[in-house]
Parts: sequence; C-alpha cells; structure tokens
Amino acid sequence: MQDVLLAVEDLRLQFQTEKGTLPALQNISFHIRKGETVALVGESGCGKSVTSLAIMGLLSKAMTKMEGSITFRDTKLNQLDKKEIRAIRGNEIAMIFQEPMTSLNPVHTIGKQLEEVYLLHSDLSKKERQAKAIEMLKKVGVPRPESIMREYPHQLSGGMKQRVMIAMAMACNPDLLIADEPTTALDVTIQAQILELMNELKENGSTSVLLITHDLGVVAEMADRVLVMYYGEIVEEADVASLFANPLHPYTAGLLRCVPDMEDEEERARLEPIEGSVPLLGEVTQGCAFRFRCPHAHERCSNEKPPLLATGSQAVRCWLYENKEMAV
Repeated sequence: MQDVLLAVEDLRLQFQTEKGTLPALQNISFHIRKGETVALVGESGCGKSVTSLAIMGLLSKAMTKMEGSITFRDTKLNQLDKKEIRAIRGNEIAMIFQEPMTSLNPVHTIGKQLEEVYLLHSDLSKKERQAKAIEMLKKVGVPRPESIMREYPHQLSGGMKQRVMIAMAMACNPDLLIADEPTTALDVTIQAQILELMNELKENGSTSVLLITHDLGVVAEMADRVLVMYYGEIVEEADVASLFANPLHPYTAGLLRCVPDMEDEEERARLEPIEGSVPLLGEVTQGCAFRFRCPHAHERCSNEKPPLLATGSQAVRCWLYENKEMAV
C-alpha cells in the first residue's frame, strides 16, 4: 500500500517488573494511510495509551521489552536511537497527551513552551519563533494570544490548556498526529470545539490522526476506521460505518450497548453495562481474555486464543466466526 504512512506489525511489549515480565501488548498490527483518521478504542487498561507511547518512543527501554516493528514511511522507529527519534517526535509525528492539566510544565510560560518546539525543529530566530507561536495560538482559537504567551499553565482553564497542547502538537505541521483522549475532562461545549478544531487542522494540512478514546460518540464523528482493543490485543477492525451497523466481537457489541440513544428515553433506561472489568496484566495466560465477561463463551474459549479472522470488510478475534472466513 503506497499511501501507508504508519505501519505497526506484530508489536509485542512486556513490562519488566519485580514480579517478572508482564505482557502489555500482544501481536498488534495495523496501518494508517495518509490523510486518514484511525480510532483506537477500548476501556482503560486495554493498552491504547501504551501503544501510542511505543510509537512515540517514550517507553523506558530498561523497563520494557519490545518486539515487532513500527515503520513510519520507510523508517523503522523502534530501531532509532534517542537523538534520531527526537528529530522525528514533535516534528513529523506529534502527540496530544491525555492530561492537559499535567502535560504542560508549570514553571515555564506558555510562550516559552510553544517556542521550544520551533527551537528544536527549525532555524527560526527568536522573533520569528514568537510570531509563529502567536500565529499558532490564533489558529487553535486562543483569545488574546499575546497575553497568553506570558501566562503560566495554572492561569488557564482545562479547555485552554488543551488548545495550547494542540497548538504545540500542530506547530510543525506533523504528518501524523496522535491524540490520546483529547476531550477527557472537558465540558461538552469545549469538547465539540476541540473536535471541530482537530478536523479543521486535519483537512487544512492533510494530517493523519491516530485517535485514542473510549468515547464512541467521538469515534462516530471523527474516524474513518476503528480498531477495538481488549487486554493488549486488537479484537476487531472495521470502517466506522460497518462497526456501528454490525459489530462482530461481543466486546464491541457490549461497548455499543453502553452508549445511550439520546432520542429514545426508554432506550436510555435500558443501558446494558458490560459486567466485570479488564483483567490485570498477567492474569490471563491462555484462551480468550474476554471469556470471563462474554455471554457466548464456551470451553474452547478457555483453552485456545482465537486468531484475527477476516469476515467481509471486517476482522474479528472470536471463535464465533471461525468458519465464516480465513484468518488474516
């Protein structure tokens, strides 16, 4: 596929702990094309943020063991040294982190932090860096940007901090933007503004987006394709229309049953939460990790892990579809 920007192939990740190695990611494979938005969804603890940190090269090599490959264009990111990955990070690949409240440095002004992006990745003068930073704040809808440049993070609201984070991420017009829960802890009005802003920046700059979220409403509005994660694995992959119209994996179906229909009061009263929780790392050593919460689980699910099976335009990791299509 010539238009593939990022390709993750058979990514496996283990955390090195005092209790031994714990598997965090298992056989993760996906790609993102130029100009495409791919959503990575699932509950907390499923491995979404760890996947993004692995792509960005932000995991400690002393604390983790990684196998597989992460290819950006023709470059193997997980084979680069610190200096080489730093040249790409923030420039060609940028990230909006999950917590704007804690992602900004509290002891530096907004201006200094935003200008640092240009300092690291351009040859602009001090005056040019300031002008670019102010221009970027204007683009993300920050009022009185000249004043904001002199302020500190604690002086800004959550929504304003998030806009600053987006400005920093988009400063060098990256080819890939990783957005980790970009609307978490924001009120619905600010959420809508942030999503609209991300869409505008994507359309204007043809930036590809990896959107990490548990909010399926955000997925429906933003994504072209969806990857559903559970216990460090991709359990379903589909284009966004197919996923919402015909969820295949019992976990995906369960997630969708948790989404209220705002036009149907009776339906809102019948929401069906998924019983139980995501297992802790290392708790499941064989079989399907979702079997403890699955209404369709049978004996084989306890003993054998299902492969990722292609069925039509979707792919699903579930024995229910064993005879529908071939394994991918």
